[in-house]
Amino acid sequence: MTEASALPPALDPADVDGVIQAVRFELYRENIYGGLEMLEAAQARRSDPRYAELSARIRSWLGHLASREAYIAAQEEQYKGLRWKMGLKLIEKRLRMLTGKKTRKMVERRGRDPEFQELERAVETVKPKRVLDAGCGEGGVAMALAARHPDLSVDGVEVSATNVRIARQLNRWKTVTIRQGLAEEVHEHFEAGRFDLAYSFAVLEHVRDVDATIRSIMTVLRPGGRFCFVVPMHEFRARGPIPDYQPVHGYADHCRVFSETELRRRFGNEPGFHLAKIPGAWKHGEIPACFEPVEFGSFFVSFSKP
Repeated sequence: MTEASALPPALDPADVDGVIQAVRFELYRENIYGGLEMLEAAQARRSDPRYAELSARIRSWLGHLASREAYIAAQEEQYKGLRWKMGLKLIEKRLRMLTGKKTRKMVERRGRDPEFQELERAVETVKPKRVLDAGCGEGGVAMALAARHPDLSVDGVEVSATNVRIARQLNRWKTVTIRQGLAEEVHEHFEAGRFDLAYSFAVLEHVRDVDATIRSIMTVLRPGGRFCFVVPMHEFRARGPIPDYQPVHGYADHCRVFSETELRRRFGNEPGFHLAKIPGAWKHGEIPACFEPVEFGSFFVSFSKP
C-alpha cells in the first residue's frame, strides 16, 4: 500500500530537469517508492544517464528492505546511534531513567499528544482489557496508557534491541510488557484474537510490507476489536527550484507516504472507519525554504475488525 507516482501526463521525459525536480518533490515528501516509480517511468521512455544515476542512488537508500535481517540491522544501528551513544548525555539520560524522572516526563508528554487523545477515545469506546502496541519504540504510548488506564494490559513489540532495552528500563508498570520483534510478525508471538485493541504509531511508513503488517496485526485482534494507526501527513508545495535530496539517516527510513485519498480508498469501507488530520510543526531547517506547507502533520486512522 503505497501512493502511486507514475509519470504524470504533464511531464515530458525529454525534460530531464523537469522530471528530476518532480522526483525530488516526492523524495522530500518521503514518498521514496513513488519518486522511484516516476523516475523509472521516465527512464523507460527516454534513456538518460541522469535518470540512471538518480535511480541507482534511490535504490541504494532502500537496501535495508531487501531482507528481514537487513531491516532489523538498519533500525538497530539508527536507534543505537541516536539513543545509546556514549557520552555525558547518555549518563544524564540513564540517571533520569533510574530516578523515574524520564518516565514521568515521557508519560506526561504523551498524554498531551493529539494522537494519544484520539487513541484514548478508542479505548473509551472499546473498553479493552488487552492491547497491542505494534512498533512501540521506547514504550511511551504503552506506559501512558498503563498510567491512565490501570485495568488494561499492554504488550509492546519493537524491532530495535536498543529501544527494547530502554523501554524496559523506563517501564514502571507490571501491566506493560515489551518484547523484541517485527510488527509484521506479531501473529507469530500471540494467538489469534488475543487483543481487544491494537495500535501502531509512526510505523507503517517504515515497514518492508504494509499489507503483511496489517494482516499480522488483524490476525491477533479479536472480531469487533479496533485497530488504530498514525502515519505522516506530508502535503506541501514548491515555490522555487528544489535542491538535491539526501536521506537524514543515510537510508530511506521513511520509504512511503500516505494521502487522505488513499487512506479513505483503502480503509474507508471498514466498520467504524475514522480519519483525523492532526496538524504538526513545520520542520524549519530540515525541509528546504523552497517548500511551504499545505497540510503537514499526521493522519490518525482507526477501524474495527468485522
